[in-house]
Amino acid sequence: MKTVLDEIHPAISISYYLGLFILVILFTQPVIILTELLLLLVLNILQGNTEKVKKMFKQSWLLLLAIILFNGLLNHRGTYFLFYLGANPVTLEAVLYGLLMTVVYLNLMLIFISYNQVITAHKFLYLFSRISPQLTLLTMITIRFVPLFLKRLTTITRVQKTRGIQMETGKLRERAKNGMKLVQVLLICSLEEALQTADSMAARGYGVAKRTSYLRYFMDVRDWLIGIIGGALFIAIIIWKLRGIGEYNVYTSLSSWGLTILNEGFLFIFISLFIGIPLFLEGRERVWWRWLKHDN
Repeated sequence: MKTVLDEIHPAISISYYLGLFILVILFTQPVIILTELLLLLVLNILQGNTEKVKKMFKQSWLLLLAIILFNGLLNHRGTYFLFYLGANPVTLEAVLYGLLMTVVYLNLMLIFISYNQVITAHKFLYLFSRISPQLTLLTMITIRFVPLFLKRLTTITRVQKTRGIQMETGKLRERAKNGMKLVQVLLICSLEEALQTADSMAARGYGVAKRTSYLRYFMDVRDWLIGIIGGALFIAIIIWKLRGIGEYNVYTSLSSWGLTILNEGFLFIFISLFIGIPLFLEGRERVWWRWLKHDN
């Protein structure tokens, strides 16, 4: 599903996601990161990424649980003791820090899901191919490698099952042998396709001369307004961060979950406004469309 982020200039879109990534990394205040989680969930739902988000949660819940458990069991810093596991104390601060890190991890995953929906390969090439064509191509190949590798492995596994080669049943030695056969076929197919791609690129003269792009993007008034407003909000947030506002201490002295109205309250509003830029634009577009439809 296309949203306003798909229509604005790629430079503005990628700057927005870069700002999101930095803000999620910088702040661990519980109210702020939970608000980020809520807004990013709404953004992905508007983009039609509901199934991808559900799949991400299903695949990540074990890792999230491990982060909480291992941090609580291995990190013994803190003053509020919950219980003892043998001779090792489990503290409230360690458990709370693990919970905060899981929320930050979820926020990052939601950012990447939304990013992959908006920043396509054509937009990425348009933005960076003129600066460094080789590095841009290498980056795209690297990002595409893991999903493509897993997809090929799934296809090869299904085909080999028809020949009786599978890893789900049988003795451990037999399953390991079958697994090595699957990996061997996967590597041979991947290397063969890599050679074909290299020959094709060489035949088309890639890297010989400066490339041009068949996709042209132009900055309009809306793009400039989004860039200026988003940039101003981001700079204000960074200035507040440099002044020490929005810091949240877990281990030295457990800070309050609340926000002070004068400083952290404004910081919370600015972060919410920055993340909510596409939500506001999308809501405005939908209200405008319904109004026109009702008027006609």
